[in-house]
Amino acid sequence: APVNEFYMYRAAAADTLSQYPLGQVNMGNMDGVIWYLMNEIVTNYTQGPRCPRRFDISRIHRFKIKTRATREMEAVNMSWGARYAYDQGMCMGRCFQDNMCTGAADCATQYDKYGFVPGCNNFESDYPFPVDANSAPSGVWYSLPLEGRCDGEPTGAKDCTWSYEYAGHITLASLEDLAPGDDNCCDGRCSDFWRDQWDPLVTSWRVDTAMWMFQSKY
Repeated sequence: APVNEFYMYRAAAADTLSQYPLGQVNMGNMDGVIWYLMNEIVTNYTQGPRCPRRFDISRIHRFKIKTRATREMEAVNMSWGARYAYDQGMCMGRCFQDNMCTGAADCATQYDKYGFVPGCNNFESDYPFPVDANSAPSGVWYSLPLEGRCDGEPTGAKDCTWSYEYAGHITLASLEDLAPGDDNCCDGRCSDFWRDQWDPLVTSWRVDTAMWMFQSKY
């Protein structure tokens, strides 16, 4: 199987990466991370701003990821497994609306059959979650099992399906400072960066702005 190399992003608190090895986590493309931030972290869906920010998330981290499918995945013409939800390092299975999850047994079944493969879901498929994420139609979420992580070039063995290099971070505060206003206030700071959370054009601007900031910084 060929090696795929691209960036993934993860929203996290300032000290999270130093506390845990990278793995048993969910990541996304920038569209997916911005959707997550604006619906679950800086706001509470339709209920207005969330302060303090959920999980104390304050940064978007970037990782250069390499993946390679196992022979078992290739045999069924697939490059990715199901995207599982990880919660505090625990694989919860496929999680649907209202946190209805298939459980750890679902994870174990796939990993036993195909190896510890990264998982992926496109927002446009509405499966398993989010559903009707029309404000970020290009969003993608990933799952990365720690047991599949290895160093350097992944071999496609069941325990060597992905690797990573850290590629920097930006802060939510730096994004919010680009759009001063009074829409979303927390800890004495206000910003219009998260305004119009359901508008796909505005969300696309948020994504482009975050990507520009990474390019400018690194």
